[in-house]
Amino acid sequence: MLRERAEEFAQLATLEMGKLINEARFEVGLSADILSYYADYSEEFLKPEELSDAPGSVVKTAPIGVILAIEPWNFPYYQVARVAAPQLIAGNVLMMKHAPNVPQCALAFASLFSQAGAPEGVYTNLFCSNEQTEMLIDDFRVRGVTLTGSEHAGTSVGGRAGQDLKKVVLELGGSDPFIILEDAPLDTALGRVVS
Repeated sequence: MLRERAEEFAQLATLEMGKLINEARFEVGLSADILSYYADYSEEFLKPEELSDAPGSVVKTAPIGVILAIEPWNFPYYQVARVAAPQLIAGNVLMMKHAPNVPQCALAFASLFSQAGAPEGVYTNLFCSNEQTEMLIDDFRVRGVTLTGSEHAGTSVGGRAGQDLKKVVLELGGSDPFIILEDAPLDTALGRVVS
């Protein structure tokens, strides 16, 4: 469905956060690929795994419950897809708090799940303040929190989740190295550097 509505989704990203249209189209396609990948391989990812060095021991994946995701504005579909897909195939329920400046992108993405027939409440889009988000983190029904954002936001969310002994995953801003290996075609590699 995301691929079928790709142009609509790309236009929304361009309108709301100023992403160049070709970059927005790429992001929509990448997000559809992520959702498809997890759908295609979910059974394999979730099958019990016997530990060869511990006979009789098996690792099983089980849902933990409600996950609160707090995602940024700069990739309004990709950031959401990479969190939503693995959480939903694992059987968790996702409450998604988008950045406030991409509301149409948030609503459009959430509409995919209801239109695809997902049970009500499996994916819930939230428009809430920082104070309301703190109350959600404190809620005993929320079992885990994930955030992509600044170090300041990570400190706040991670600290709050830690006080409540919640599972937390933080992807915080920073510098990523761009390593060019000796055998890489230098012109091609340098052409992919984004400043």
